[in-house]
Amino acid sequence: MVRTRQRSSKRIITAAILSLGLVAAACGKKNGGDTADATTGVTETTVISGDTEPNVAAETTVAEGTSPPETTPADVPVPGGTLIVSGEAEVTSPWTPAAMQCDTYCFQRARTFFDSVAAIGDDLKVHGVLAEEITPNADFTEWTITVREGITFTDGTPVNADALIKNLQLSGTGLLISAALLDVAKVPSAADPAKNELKIEKLDEMSFTIFTGLNGDPAQPLPWPGFDVYLTAQWGLIASPAWLDAVAADPALAAMPIGSGPFIVESFAPRDKLVVKRNPNYWQKDANGIQLPYLDGAEFRVIEDSEIEADALRSGDIDIFSTSAALVVADFREQADEFPMREQSDFTETDYILIDHDKPGPLQDARVRCALSKAIDREEYVEALSNGISTPANGVFSPGQEGYLEDNGFDITQDIEGATALIDEYEAETGTQVAINYGTTTSQINAQRAELMKGYWNAIGVDFEYQQVPQDSFITNALFGADNFFAFAWRQHAGLTVDTQNYWWHSRSASPDGALSLNFARIRDDVVDENLDIARSDPDPAARKAAAEAVNRRMAEQCHQIPFVHTVWGTPHKPSVMGLGDGVLPDGTKARDGAGFSGQFWMQNIWINPEA
Repeated sequence: MVRTRQRSSKRIITAAILSLGLVAAACGKKNGGDTADATTGVTETTVISGDTEPNVAAETTVAEGTSPPETTPADVPVPGGTLIVSGEAEVTSPWTPAAMQCDTYCFQRARTFFDSVAAIGDDLKVHGVLAEEITPNADFTEWTITVREGITFTDGTPVNADALIKNLQLSGTGLLISAALLDVAKVPSAADPAKNELKIEKLDEMSFTIFTGLNGDPAQPLPWPGFDVYLTAQWGLIASPAWLDAVAADPALAAMPIGSGPFIVESFAPRDKLVVKRNPNYWQKDANGIQLPYLDGAEFRVIEDSEIEADALRSGDIDIFSTSAALVVADFREQADEFPMREQSDFTETDYILIDHDKPGPLQDARVRCALSKAIDREEYVEALSNGISTPANGVFSPGQEGYLEDNGFDITQDIEGATALIDEYEAETGTQVAINYGTTTSQINAQRAELMKGYWNAIGVDFEYQQVPQDSFITNALFGADNFFAFAWRQHAGLTVDTQNYWWHSRSASPDGALSLNFARIRDDVVDENLDIARSDPDPAARKAAAEAVNRRMAEQCHQIPFVHTVWGTPHKPSVMGLGDGVLPDGTKARDGAGFSGQFWMQNIWINPEA
């Protein structure tokens, strides 16, 4: 096959991208600031952008190893007020825990009205929320949960063992979450022996035990040292069982969720706003004995472009938002006097290209995937799309995570010649012109990102098609492998351990296109599977770490994903918004922001300072 290649100059590409960026900044500049956009996880390091220079502490936060400042009257929470929050995407299939197709903003909202079984503390350990205790047996094959007493859902239904079991059964056997729980033991359902349910045995009114089993087989108990982390995520969100029964009879009621959380849903208008009011009977109090939450209520809006969110904050239309848009984060670092910003950057997600390995054609060949990766100039990408604040990634393991390696065999250096050779080899062998259908969510920065990709890939002779899709549809396309889902810009894989990625990468979770697959990329790799199995069950932490590193190297070798950068989340807000990072779990442990997921924060501890 002979054809003419389109070789774009790096300077030309950069100039085009920067020009687009200047247009966006000029249109969005207010109060001396300009904006932009870019692109979660179990834990994060928090930094405050301060009032003298980027990364200098502001508000009343304390650097590690120093003593806290003396409390002043302005530091004492003032109850009352309504917070206006925005986020980038609407949830699909709201609001039952079993069905929600959640991104970080979905979880931000859901945790206002649902409490979870457990959450991640600032010590990076799992702590009970609705659970008083979570106790494994000696070999981690049985986990006993004791429910905290004296809690009720906002409809008056008691929070007890039956309530938690009902939720865990419904979510754990549902279409969405069951794929993440393949190693929880299954037994015939008491209600319908033709169906299976999780092996959960009630011990008394307030306690029960969950059993593990290899591929669900109760006869093969499986050691699972990190099982309790799963109770901090979507599976662990607990709704009123009476409401769940009502939703089963009338699905329209799913729009008005009922939990035991700090707020009660007042109204929900999809793609517009969710309004919540204070739960007057919430069971948690602060260290001074004041009942939480402090706020009278909150309004959650959906604004799909971070540039527009930034303008909304500057104009006073909203009070706070979270974004992983690097240019927006960079802009607010320079506006810290007007809009303090909390940053999350540790154990974070990676921006990368998610490839559907089941789509017939060039992307099933590692040579093509690696060629697309080699063509990218990550230094230029960082400078053009994040003002230099992001860190180029050599894989989807971020610094701090189990399995992260500074050298995993992946070369982030642009190599046009090597990429071209791989494309030529593939096309000579198959007689097929390489063409890529690339997609992003809807934003100006994502359009700029696409322009970069087009330039890089045209330079190695690859044809390029581009589409933008709303984020809620974006997730659905990935779940079911939609016809137009080939290679999409993605942000994912935060967390402490590789076991939390098991269902994203293990072949057991890779259903064919058209069927729901939590393994969005539909990776089927024996080396990855073998090491994920070790990382789940080996009792030796060193062996689990080595297995995680082996997964990292294999991912890099096969270019199963094409990494860009590690994300930095920022939460800019009005100076009157207080309490970010002050969440405390029921046992007194400091909580990680947003239950440990990037881009989220604990709403029950937020308060508004009327003097700011």
